[in-house]
Amino acid sequence: MSLNGKTTRVTDTVILNVNPFFPDVELQTFKDAYRLPGEYNESTLVYELKSAVRCVNEELIDFVLILQSVDASESLEAFDGDLPDVYKRAVMSWARAGLVPYFETINRKSAAEVQGDRGDELINEFKSAAHDAINYLAKKIMTVAEAKGALPAVRARFSNGFRASIL
Repeated sequence: MSLNGKTTRVTDTVILNVNPFFPDVELQTFKDAYRLPGEYNESTLVYELKSAVRCVNEELIDFVLILQSVDASESLEAFDGDLPDVYKRAVMSWARAGLVPYFETINRKSAAEVQGDRGDELINEFKSAAHDAINYLAKKIMTVAEAKGALPAVRARFSNGFRASIL
C-alpha cells in the first residue's frame, strides 16, 4: 500500500526487447528495485522503460556487432551469464532518470518538493549509473572481441573497452 492509501498492484508486464541479443525487462522488477510509488500510472512506467531499452540498445549495438563478427553468441546471457543483470540495471537506471520529472506532479508532499528541487541532480545520478553499466558491458564485450581478433592490432592496443575508443 502506498502512503496515500492506493494499493500497489503486482503486474506481469514485460518489455520485450526488439533486439534478441538483449534480455527482456520486467516491469515488476523495475518497480521493486526502485521502490516506485503506486501512484505512477503503469503506462508511464512502460513508456519510460521502452525508451530506456531503445537508448541503451543504441549505445551498445556497435559493440554487439563487433562481438558477433567473431563470436557466435546469440544472446547476452549466452555470452556471459552475469551480464543480463548489468544490462537491466542500465535500462532501469535510465528509465528511473526519465521518471524524476513525473514525481513532482504525482505527489505534492514534502518528499516531492525535495525531489523536485534536486531533480536535475537526481537525473544526473541515475544517468551516470546507467552509463557506468553501459561502459562495463562495452568493456567486457570489447575485451572478448579483441581476444578473438575482431580489432586490428593498432586499434586493439589503444582500445580499452570504452565507447569513445571506436567512435
